[in-house]
Amino acid sequence: MNGKFELKDGAVVSIRAFKSDDFERLVLFFEALRGESMRLSIPHYYDRVRLEKLTSDLERNIFLLGLHEDRIVGMAAIFGSSLLWLRGIGDFMTYVHQDYQNQGLGTHLTRLIIEEARSKGYHRVSLEVVAENVAGIKAYEKAGFVVEGSMKDCHFGEDESYHDVLIMGIIL
Repeated sequence: MNGKFELKDGAVVSIRAFKSDDFERLVLFFEALRGESMRLSIPHYYDRVRLEKLTSDLERNIFLLGLHEDRIVGMAAIFGSSLLWLRGIGDFMTYVHQDYQNQGLGTHLTRLIIEEARSKGYHRVSLEVVAENVAGIKAYEKAGFVVEGSMKDCHFGEDESYHDVLIMGIIL
């Protein structure tokens, strides 16, 4: 899946699948995230070891990147399971660099990866999002996700307080 997406400010972002030689750029991307980009994330850190695990099974998982001037500025991923009872079920995550937020990139990446999951035979995709992440929730809803439930005080944030988390899903 390759393509281009024009941000609201006119900048053009290239969209393509993650390749193993993107790994160092992905590490730099997560190191550069700050502020709201990470405060409301689950979990709120991604180190080299965690990223190696996330990118280790590119056959089962779907991993899209948004690049501006050869720098990763957004990513979306769906992680499948090898367990038979979870066949066709994926867990979703997405991040957009704080300098590229509110430009439509998160919504675009979400829509693209849902279409890719549909084409690969996924049946359902779900996510967990901190209830205060209003922009993220709106982007997910635009892509077809619906709130299916909530968990009270189940995310301990960087602000050292507990936050509610919404469970969202989409049947493909």
